[in-house]
Amino acid sequence: MSSIYDAVVIGGGPAGSTVATFLARAGRSVLVLEREHFPRFHVGESLLPFSLPIFERLGVAEKIRRAGFQKKFGAFLWNESNDTTRPVVFRNAVDDRHPMAYQVKRAEFDDLLLRHAAESGAHVREGAPVEEVLFEGSRAVGVRFRTAPDKLEEVRARVVVDASGMAAFLSTKLGTRQLDTKLKRGAFFAHYAGVRWPEGHVPGDILLPIDDRVWYWVIPFSDGASSIGAVFESSLAKETGGATLEARWDALVARSARMGRILDGSRRISKVFAISDYSASSAQMAGDGYVLIGDAAAFLDPVFSTGVFLALATGERAAHAIDRALARRGRLDRSDLAVYERQARKLFKRFRTFVYSFYEPVFFENFCAPNPPELIRKAVTTILAGGVEAPPLRVLLLTRLMLFLVQFDRFQRRVRDRLGKRPPQAA
Repeated sequence: MSSIYDAVVIGGGPAGSTVATFLARAGRSVLVLEREHFPRFHVGESLLPFSLPIFERLGVAEKIRRAGFQKKFGAFLWNESNDTTRPVVFRNAVDDRHPMAYQVKRAEFDDLLLRHAAESGAHVREGAPVEEVLFEGSRAVGVRFRTAPDKLEEVRARVVVDASGMAAFLSTKLGTRQLDTKLKRGAFFAHYAGVRWPEGHVPGDILLPIDDRVWYWVIPFSDGASSIGAVFESSLAKETGGATLEARWDALVARSARMGRILDGSRRISKVFAISDYSASSAQMAGDGYVLIGDAAAFLDPVFSTGVFLALATGERAAHAIDRALARRGRLDRSDLAVYERQARKLFKRFRTFVYSFYEPVFFENFCAPNPPELIRKAVTTILAGGVEAPPLRVLLLTRLMLFLVQFDRFQRRVRDRLGKRPPQAA
């Protein structure tokens, strides 16, 4: 292998595999360094329809179709606090070109993408955790990585791509990682067999029961297993008690009558996993000789299943920016990534607005209303399907209208609450 690459990629997940594949297919020399050995367990198993055209451009779409992953046509939201529901059907979007996505076990899916990167010409090394990004002044020029407990190697590269996921290797080292205090939550999750699907459920769709201070996901896989998760406010974790992670998980599930019925008679087939304080972003997504993509750049929240889509979208955009810069001058400056960084922040921002609104009770009362305005419903469905890169103008206007109405309703309620708490005036 060459000791000087066009690009070295930290991490072999969807973001790393995507940028590596696009660069390798453009004729660039690429080294992917992955700390683990694939396949390995990972969360984030529900994909968005707008990922499919990226799979086509990656040249991996047919491999994904042949893999037999569970097809997903929408989502079903249950609001237990007021017994309202809202199906999200992707074919009913304003932009209805992509009516279907997949539910995937990430161990299999990520392994497929990484092998495709290797088949496309990228060099892949697993069990090779990066210990340090090498800088000359402010320019990244390579990495130092571990190949054995007592052995380190160095490799030079014109570009270092941080695709390390929520570990956020580079922004953590540079001190540019920022937690989103509005989304300070935790999550537990595990895999189950024998889940009871409710009557009327569309096979393949993700279920989202929503309760006070906690919401759950139920994701079906093609082999009959399901991913079950719970996302909760930090304060609720302390109330669940329990000496073990499993006991706290059981207490969270017991809060929901719907989850009790869904899991009745099922059995857990994995250990319980936990993550917290995962919503964060980097104040700087690029610099001289380096770029951040996917979760390493920003991770929002699991609620709208945006993680893999944003990994793919930012990986593709970064690859094109890198290839253009190397073709011009043989190096990558931060100025070469100005357009990438602006576009990436726009993608994150459009989803983030909806994530913030999701945690406002008023949002569900509007979105789960029996007869919401048809055009607004279709516009919101387009965004939730992943149509945020170049949405039609009417989608932007209608979604902004809905969010404005939600905030206005929220303002009115606050005013009414304050007026209602005023002490009675003296006669």
